[in-house]
Amino acid sequence: MRVELSKLAYDELEDARSYYNLQQEELGERFKEHIQKAIDTIAHSPKLYPKVTQELHRVVVYKFPYTIFYTLLDERIVIVSIAHQHRKPFYDEN
Repeated sequence: MRVELSKLAYDELEDARSYYNLQQEELGERFKEHIQKAIDTIAHSPKLYPKVTQELHRVVVYKFPYTIFYTLLDERIVIVSIAHQHRKPFYDEN
């Protein structure tokens, strides 16, 4: 299946990568590698991970406090969000 990142997920990924690189040299690149490994697993076995809603699956990222939310649409996997676990889902701050 083809994997696509939503604009929100792409922005979250790049923001987190930049943040981690500021904390420690190359840490952001390691973060991105862990995200890519999770996405590769999703692509290989898209129904492996639990659903959190009727359409949305969740993957907890190894070694980093992030969760990947994705949905299956026809022959595509859409990564909806790459969210920090200590924030409210989808950043609803209200």
